Amino acid sequence: MSVNVSLHSTKKWIDVGSHTNNMSAFMDEVVTARRDTSGFLGLEALNGLTGKQAASLLVDSIDNVRRLMHSENDIKLSRFDASNGWGSSLSSFLFLMRLLVACNSHPKKVVWVY
Repeated sequence: MSVNVSLHSTKKWIDVGSHTNNMSAFMDEVVTARRDTSGFLGLEALNGLTGKQAASLLVDSIDNVRRLMHSENDIKLSRFDASNGWGSSLSSFLFLMRLLVACNSHPKKVVWVY
């Protein structure tokens, strides 16, 4: 299974790609924005936001990855890597970067996570 992410407007949409559910713990850890009382974590927290709004949260998410990499608690990013080989912290980080670029390029489009 995977999560698909795209940016939409009334005229066209931009496919950002899909990301394996094996890495949902990583996404829940770094994409921690909670909108209103929804309590959504991970990529689902971005659903319905404009590209501009999501980009702001993604910058915070990338900073969370940096903090994990340099944590005094010695939390290793590799603990999130899927044991079956279908997903790694690196691939998840690159997906976040690709999504950030798409959101910055299309600030008025709406993020769909499905």
